[in-house]
Amino acid sequence: MTNALLAGLGAEDRMALMAVGQKRAFLRGQLIGAAGGPINAVLFVESGSVAAAVPMKNGEAVEVFSIGDEAVTGGWGGQTHGAYRLVTKTDVTGLAIDIRSLVAIIERRSAVRAVLLDYGVRLSMELAQNSVCNLTHRTDERLAKWLLRQHDRVGGVPIQETVAGVAQILGVQRKAARGAFDSFREAGAIETTRGSLTVSDRAVLEDRVCECYDASRSVRDIRMAAAHECRQVAAGGGRRMSGMA
Repeated sequence: MTNALLAGLGAEDRMALMAVGQKRAFLRGQLIGAAGGPINAVLFVESGSVAAAVPMKNGEAVEVFSIGDEAVTGGWGGQTHGAYRLVTKTDVTGLAIDIRSLVAIIERRSAVRAVLLDYGVRLSMELAQNSVCNLTHRTDERLAKWLLRQHDRVGGVPIQETVAGVAQILGVQRKAARGAFDSFREAGAIETTRGSLTVSDRAVLEDRVCECYDASRSVRDIRMAAAHECRQVAAGGGRRMSGMA
């Protein structure tokens, strides 16, 4: 499989990154980045899903977003230390590039710099929208959004998560999460087993999801938009995206 950001670049830019990268594979549940720890490399995810979580004083870590083959782990924007705890939610493969090599390429290649800046804008938009969503939308609507975003990334692969874990992610009581799960299971939208679930009917979820899951923020459309905008940058001789300097 291919990372959407890499696939959207022109051949020369993509090959420049691939020339300094190494293929890596991780098993589900591996820690690949520590919050506050130094960032030595980034990972352009090619398959699977990675959760970004914020550690709490009680020892728990609350997931705030996840990424798949549309994305790259932190460090691409010049960060030197990780803002999140990064753990693989599934088996994951990707292209790892050490941070010094990436910075050198970004300085020389405007298209690479532009697509990473644009990705940062999209991620910040998703996080801002999540904050509004948590305050205004029902549990079942937010669960539908979370399920659709996970399905966008892993397809028909079972999502390894419990009701208690999803309740923590959504910031609701376990009883509320259980009620939403039961509702979707009875409607035929999901199938659950111990510790995992599978989306069986996206249409039900799409019918009941809140407005925060829309075309401009779905992972599938982000893939297409990234590819389109990268081609525009290449064709325009390094034209910047999103109005960012």
